[in-house]
Amino acid sequence: MAESVWSFDKWRNEGRKEGKIEGKIEGRKEGKIEGIKEGLKKGMKKKQIEIAEKFLKMGLTAEQVIQGTGLTEEEVMEIKTRLIQ
Repeated sequence: MAESVWSFDKWRNEGRKEGKIEGKIEGRKEGKIEGIKEGLKKGMKKKQIEIAEKFLKMGLTAEQVIQGTGLTEEEVMEIKTRLIQ
């Protein structure tokens, strides 16, 4: 009887260890995916801003820049104000 209890406890503890390891692996995967998504999002925004700056320097209107970049009116006006200063 004692043998079966010991075996069950050992089996349960091994299961917990495996679960922890799997959880860590899954957490790291999810973290990497989220990091990649966030990096891509920031990179795309940076590129939109660079394009907006070029468009404004070329003399395009704020409306044209908004349409061409997908930025908001507020974002384009902030870039325009920064370029003027």
